[in-house]
Amino acid sequence: MERRYLTAVEPVSDYRLQVDFVSGARLLLDIKPYLDKTRFRPLSDPEVWNSAVTNGIFVRFGNVVEISHDGLPAMAEREHTTE
Repeated sequence: MERRYLTAVEPVSDYRLQVDFVSGARLLLDIKPYLDKTRFRPLSDPEVWNSAVTNGIFVRFGNVVEISHDGLPAMAEREHTTE
C-alpha cells in the first residue's frame, strides 16, 4: 500500500502555494519569505514556480525544488512564529 498525504497542489498568485491534504485540510503557504534562501531561490522563476506537482508525498517544482508533506506545515508554522 502506497501512502499518500497530499491530494493536490496549486501555485497561486503572489508566491502562495495551495496544498490539499488527504485529511481534507487545505494549506495556503506564503513562499515569498523563503525565496531568498538558496534552496528556494529557483522558485522565483515563473516557469519553475508554475511547474508544481505532487505525488502524494512531496511537492515538486520541476527537478529543482522538492518539499515533503511534513515540511509544508512546518514552514507555515515557522512563518507565523518568526514575525
